[in-house]
Amino acid sequence: MFDGRRGIIEIDDDEKTVYFDTYRLKKITGTRVAPILGLSEFSTPFKVACELAGLYPGDKTNKYLEAGNVIEPILREYAAVNADVISGMLGYDTEIEEPVPGDKCGYDHFHNEKLFGGLVDGYIRSNGQRRAVLEIKTSGSREGWKDDSGGCTNVPVQYMLQASLYAALSGLDKIVFLVGFLEESDYSRPGQWVPDEENSFFIVKDRLDMDGPMKECTEWYNEYMKNGFTPDWTDKDADVLRYLRAFKPQ
Repeated sequence: MFDGRRGIIEIDDDEKTVYFDTYRLKKITGTRVAPILGLSEFSTPFKVACELAGLYPGDKTNKYLEAGNVIEPILREYAAVNADVISGMLGYDTEIEEPVPGDKCGYDHFHNEKLFGGLVDGYIRSNGQRRAVLEIKTSGSREGWKDDSGGCTNVPVQYMLQASLYAALSGLDKIVFLVGFLEESDYSRPGQWVPDEENSFFIVKDRLDMDGPMKECTEWYNEYMKNGFTPDWTDKDADVLRYLRAFKPQ
């Protein structure tokens, strides 16, 4: 079984840097943009570098990730059933385009892109044309989404960057977020969760101008990934570092 840690050349404790072979570099997906820019509460530049180098496979699944995977198609169906709501927000008739399944496209919807990629949750179509990216999220807290009027239209920056990347790669300017808010008890039985007007909200946003963030990500990639070393690790990277150190060469 392949273990990406075989690509480690050195773990330098003085420099707090890992040196690695560069023959299996991965693409920058939407979830990696915010961490690279230092704007994520969930990940770090060091962690992303280890993922892109194939040294670290990503976090182990947990109840939050599992619930998100189960509920995503439920929310996508909810969007399809409530296309009239989206139509009212956008000002034209809409329908939902299902995404190509990950296992049918090599887990990348953007094969024409050399550096950036990832999977969209769907598209909003009108008159046979794509008009917006559909981005589906689940959350256990509404606080980070609340706006000044008490509504839930304040999309966290890491999600705006993720969806804006996919919109930019798709040549689109609009994003329709659909967020479902879960109670703690929902995580034990996500398949039984039912979206409604009280727990699920549509949010329409113009995508961010991604020229600057994509340029910064490209420069970061060229500096670190192509040269075979990570940014410095921090205390937040203890779990990743522990995983890397556990590798025992045969």
